[in-house]
Parts: sequence; C-alpha cells; structure tokens
Amino acid sequence: MKKLLLGMLAMMMLVMTGCGDDDVVVVVPVAAPPTITFLEFSKNPATELVIGSVDFIAPDFDIDTMTVTVIDSRGLEVARSTTLINLPNVVTGTIPFSIDYFNLLNDTYTFSIFLTDFNGSISNQVVDVFVVP
Repeated sequence: MKKLLLGMLAMMMLVMTGCGDDDVVVVVPVAAPPTITFLEFSKNPATELVIGSVDFIAPDFDIDTMTVTVIDSRGLEVARSTTLINLPNVVTGTIPFSIDYFNLLNDTYTFSIFLTDFNGSISNQVVDVFVVP
C-alpha cells in the first residue's frame, strides 16, 4: 500500500512539473479588516445618553461585533460593551450606539469604538470625548 501511495505521489509530481513554461498564478484571498469611516454623536441631557452612529466599510462583507469603551479623566475604564452586530454580506452601512452616563460622576470621558469581523480582524479605532456636568 505504501509503495502504491508513493508511486502515485511521484506520478503527480511528474505531471505537475511537466506542465510547460507557463507561469501558474495562485490567487490567495487576503482578509481585509473593516474600516470605520465616520463617527457622529450627541449628548441628550434629558435621557442621560450619548447617542450616535458609526459608518463603516467591510471589504469582506462580514461585520460581527462593535465594542464601545468609556474611560474617565484618570485613564480608568468605567464601561465596556461588546455588541453582536452580525452583518454578513454587508459591505457598507451605519451602526447606531448609545452610552448611558446616568451613573457616571461629573468628569470628562473619552470613548472609543472599534468593529470586529468574522475573521477576528479589528477595524481602526475612533475616539471622542463627552463631558458629564
């Protein structure tokens, strides 16, 4: 059995090497991470929410999650939320988000947002600031 398998392998190698002078081009797909192209938000004092959205491009048609992190002025993470978005077969779009600041102390807060696709590739990170009076 081993001799037969070895013989078949040798024949396949001969066939592949004897294909002539033509160059063989092998196309290997490259995973392209998503990109956040625009961030928009506003603070609503009545509801104590920061409400916004991010526009994105996903060359691989595969947005999976959005992560929002809030950091206080001392650099401490006060909130993190990862939301399952699950947008297969979507190349561009807008994803809404909100940040509840009801329990936050009076301070300046930085928030960052990034997207992840089904391959685990991470988008660029967008960052902005809001103030809780």
